Amino acid sequence: MTMQGRARRVEGIYRLALRAPDLGEARRFYRDIWLLNDHGPDLDFAGLRSRGEDHDDLLIAEGPSQIVHLAFRVASMEDLGAIAAQLDAAGFSPRTVAEQALFRSDQAAVAVEDSDGRQVWLVVPRPDASKLANPPAALAPNRIGHVVLWTPAQDAAERFYALLGFQVSDRTNAGMSFLRCNADHHSIALMKSREGRTGLQHVAYDVGSLDNVMRNFARLRSLGVECIWGVGRHGPGNNVFSYYTDPAGNYIEYYGEMEQFDANAPVETRIWGPQHKGDVWGVAGIPPLGFRE
Repeated sequence: MTMQGRARRVEGIYRLALRAPDLGEARRFYRDIWLLNDHGPDLDFAGLRSRGEDHDDLLIAEGPSQIVHLAFRVASMEDLGAIAAQLDAAGFSPRTVAEQALFRSDQAAVAVEDSDGRQVWLVVPRPDASKLANPPAALAPNRIGHVVLWTPAQDAAERFYALLGFQVSDRTNAGMSFLRCNADHHSIALMKSREGRTGLQHVAYDVGSLDNVMRNFARLRSLGVECIWGVGRHGPGNNVFSYYTDPAGNYIEYYGEMEQFDANAPVETRIWGPQHKGDVWGVAGIPPLGFRE
């Protein structure tokens, strides 16, 4: 497909910025337990990085637990302008992020509120990528693979993310839709909330394989960190999973073996009915109540 004819879309998750009530505790957890690389402060945030990334993909600042923004990578300034124009034409109000408000890995960014009022950033990375501050641990996660968001208005949320180039891969009877923008089965998912919630349902880190999910399961168990759901294998996405909580109460996942697609080929959306309980193996048990409602 020619440059003029190709679809303009985001390339995947670039970072997640959060607030946590105790910044020191959160920073220690993600560095020492979750095995992210600590790159020190960036603006008012602590910057942490997965082993496979050339930028900080988790930012944490002090404050009440919440999402500050979810950022997606954009390939070029031309794509950034085209996607911003699509958002503007659809009635959203994208704004250019001022240079002094950019993070150290950002060349340029546009910020917009999604249909639920969350801050979404579209980021063109700086071309001078930096190396990890310290050698990565053997079982450190490769990247943030996907983020799941609560939404009380799923149709509206799907329409918003379609403007960024997302397509629905699967839907479940439980009220989840899984959206892809690259070869991964999903980079985001939307979970319908009956209670009007719009925050973070969970964030998932790719550790590559079933073996690495299990090795991390054993490692975290030896550290006294409880697995709250798993180990199991999801139906949508086919990924092996294990779930935990961070000190701020966020649900976090180690996963591996996500289903892959041709990013440029259409895929028929599958529907998972009430017989699917989240784990095709049938060994993970029931997910925590707060994870489902």
